[in-house]
Amino acid sequence: MNEPNLNIGGKHKEREYILNADGTVLLDHKKAPVTVDRFLASKPLRAEVSTRPGPGGKKLSYMSGDIITKTLNEAFGFDGWSLDVKQATREENVKDDKGRYHVAYIATVRITHQRSGVYREDCGSGDAVDKTLAAACGNALKGAITDAMKRAARHFGEKLGNSLYHDGFNANKAPGTLKDAFEALDVERAQTRFGFDKNNKMESQQQVTVCKNKYNNIQSNPASQNTSGGTSSNEYVAKQASATPTAKTLQVKAEPMESRKTFTSNPHSSLALSANSFNPTVAKTSNSYDRSNEVPRVINITNQHSNLVTPASRGA
Repeated sequence: MNEPNLNIGGKHKEREYILNADGTVLLDHKKAPVTVDRFLASKPLRAEVSTRPGPGGKKLSYMSGDIITKTLNEAFGFDGWSLDVKQATREENVKDDKGRYHVAYIATVRITHQRSGVYREDCGSGDAVDKTLAAACGNALKGAITDAMKRAARHFGEKLGNSLYHDGFNANKAPGTLKDAFEALDVERAQTRFGFDKNNKMESQQQVTVCKNKYNNIQSNPASQNTSGGTSSNEYVAKQASATPTAKTLQVKAEPMESRKTFTSNPHSSLALSANSFNPTVAKTSNSYDRSNEVPRVINITNQHSNLVTPASRGA
């Protein structure tokens, strides 16, 4: 399945996707289609990496020729790539005292991506020992071609064995599933290309998204209630308003009336006086009142989320 991509660097490139056996596009754990580029950029799975004894008692990790062939078929399709033996040279042909033939070959092969015409070349070697010359030559030549194929294939991506040349990567550190391989690829690219940890970055983005959704929900429907038993939108707004710096409660000491002017109530004022700050026994009018006989006290003044309390509204 191909899909036109954007014009990048003045050249049009079409995306290629990994296909299942039934011809459908392979989807990852996030239900996103898996491109060939992403597939080849991921690490080989643990089941695809083998080990063999190496010098100094060490274990060497490698990928067998049949796994490389299988991966090339998965990435490009069985008819999407070709292998050409460009050169094969017999470097050794010796018969020992026991009548066995020692043969060694060096081969150069080319792997070509049929659709784009891109190819990779590399060389490899193989040797064999057998009682017959034909068997020794055949085994040595096959070993050289397989070795060259694996070396050429690794130039197509990490999935085809290039990761085995990295320090610190081995069969024990290989991902167990494609999900693990893709997640490790995303984290690696985030760290090496952008300099931050992808997991922390995504967590921060998720927190921002949750906060934005809460804010938008409150703004669009402030009277809605939380059906899960939590705080309602109105309560949430009230708490936020009481916590905001613009809704401070000021402590003001009332002065005797001799040094104050008559206070005229304004029902449209944004200031709200606490009910405890009024003395209902003092004679008042609907628009003004005399507080000369009132004992000075502290009153609370707030500038949001309350209505003006007047003597008239208290039944005076």
